[in-house]
Amino acid sequence: MPNTIAEYYTDELSDWNDAIIFYNDEMNDLTKKFAEVIQRNSIEGIAKQVEEHQGQLNGLSDKFYKLQIQIDQQQKALKTDSTFIDNDLINEQIEHRQLVLRNKMRAAEKKYIDVKFTCYNFLSGTLRH
Repeated sequence: MPNTIAEYYTDELSDWNDAIIFYNDEMNDLTKKFAEVIQRNSIEGIAKQVEEHQGQLNGLSDKFYKLQIQIDQQQKALKTDSTFIDNDLINEQIEHRQLVLRNKMRAAEKKYIDVKFTCYNFLSGTLRH
């Protein structure tokens, strides 16, 4: 039996969910590194700088959490009794929701990459002091 649109959408949603889990792990590692910087550094104002970067990570974590909820809702809409729905049941609402999620995920990933590199730049800069 050929794959259905619902299967393709579900694969895409699963990939996004896996990526979010990976990003959350990386953000947790960055949080630990921030804590280490605060503990060992006596640079004036370091805690405030760490707080700003941590705030960006927390905002992204919240954004990813909301995306995971929407991903879960979309996955449920693509199945009936654990069976993928047929192509003729893929309506405009489901297609639109998938497109919106795709755009939100792309934007969140771009933002995450920017924040991640900013955080690493900050962390490497603290080692110079």
